[in-house]
Amino acid sequence: MQDWSAGYITEVGYTCGFYPELVPSRLAFSCLTRGIAAPGFAGEPIRLLELGCGQGLSANLIAAANPRIDYTAIDFNPAHIAGAQALAKEAGTPNLRFIEASFADIAQDSGLGEFDVITLHGIYSWVSAENRDHIVSIARGKLKTGGLLYVSYNCYPGWSPVVPIRRVLTDVSEVSPKEPIFGRLSEGLRLFGRLKEINARCITANPGLAERIEHIKKLQRNYAVHEYLNGEWTIFHSPDVAAGMARAKLSYVGSAQVLDHVDAINLTIDQVKFLSEIKDTARREYFRDLIVNQQFRRDIFVKGIQPLGFLSARDKWLDLRLVLSGRAADMPRKVKGVLGEAELQAEVYEPILAKLDGRPKTVRELLANPPVAALGLARVQQAIMILIGAGRCHIALPDSGEPERIKRTSALNLAIMRRARESADLAYLASPVTGAGLDVDRFTQLFLLAGREKAPGRVRFVWDLLQMQGQKIVKEGKLLETGEENLAELQERERAFSEKAAPVLAALGIH
Repeated sequence: MQDWSAGYITEVGYTCGFYPELVPSRLAFSCLTRGIAAPGFAGEPIRLLELGCGQGLSANLIAAANPRIDYTAIDFNPAHIAGAQALAKEAGTPNLRFIEASFADIAQDSGLGEFDVITLHGIYSWVSAENRDHIVSIARGKLKTGGLLYVSYNCYPGWSPVVPIRRVLTDVSEVSPKEPIFGRLSEGLRLFGRLKEINARCITANPGLAERIEHIKKLQRNYAVHEYLNGEWTIFHSPDVAAGMARAKLSYVGSAQVLDHVDAINLTIDQVKFLSEIKDTARREYFRDLIVNQQFRRDIFVKGIQPLGFLSARDKWLDLRLVLSGRAADMPRKVKGVLGEAELQAEVYEPILAKLDGRPKTVRELLANPPVAALGLARVQQAIMILIGAGRCHIALPDSGEPERIKRTSALNLAIMRRARESADLAYLASPVTGAGLDVDRFTQLFLLAGREKAPGRVRFVWDLLQMQGQKIVKEGKLLETGEENLAELQERERAFSEKAAPVLAALGIH
């Protein structure tokens, strides 16, 4: 009997994450920064296919927050699909369909129709060459003309030093295939520790290797085994991925990580000049990878690129709605790029943050403010790219359709918050304002749930739940032992929630 896993880890489930690059409006914005038209920019109805959706949390969040998206999510792991379907059913999200299927199944399925957007995050480097061919076939046959495909993958040269780590971990798995998978991971990391103790030159000659091992130790174990112990694990040169996508008539547009588009924080003047001399896009991207030591790429491809004219692009920028992810006063005034940490210029960012504080505004509204208008559109555009890329600002969907978005996200968020009574696995809630997920920790979710269930007090509501399950709070790596310590910590967290988190969540439509 053939192993249905095809070498992919199925002993433990993947982590329940949300990946903002999967949000269509975010992808379309990245295209706008390159002057390219793309579907999903203004919340219009589109069809979206996510390949390899894992636990399906991103799909649940995006579909609930974007009722006009007809969302189909695929994964071959029945445990993933069962859990994702259960959450969608409890939330009553009507525009979301999960399918348990392989890429080969989907490539051959003529009944699915065509899609405006196809996404796959954390898949391409961890599947076989045969499955990558199926992905290309899906893109060729099921992506509409003018449609967008997003794909992420490990790449050279940044991942080159990690190859020995991967080989040692898989060596342990091959030697002890019947040992529990977390035990195999721990044994592989232990062996690297011994190599460090005996001054193995593979480590002394590559200082980053020991640092990477310490990083792996801190990762969620489920994530670490999926990252390093899969049967398939391929690092790519970016031109090779572009060549593969060209077989599906796809052309490279740019990175879904908006900060990659801001040369000022990533490249020196000489590096920018060097890259400008390389006319071929794929070659230029490869040399940029070498310059910045790129290790993970988030690529956007389009089937039939349509450049935007100057006026069309300008109008899209002016109509772009934005909302902060926190209070303006709390926003860091620094941003980290490849060149290091850079100070945000007060004369540029203070008037923009002040104007955005509180509620969504369009770029047109920002420019109606004289201090912002004095900056000029080009500087405002770069500032917006940096704020969005750093996660401090989000694209806001149009006002129209918000009541339906509120209804759908409210139902999903309640289902997620109810799960927070027992675990911290689902650490995101959906925003009807941004059409995306927002990182919301377990205790904040429980404080919100106390309000939804009209509990007499937030602190008592949460403490009763913890006591019922014999759970205690961990603070700065230390377990709080006494009831007094736990209650004092809960009171402090509730105070921070009331003063800071609650107003921001309310502005984002999360109650």
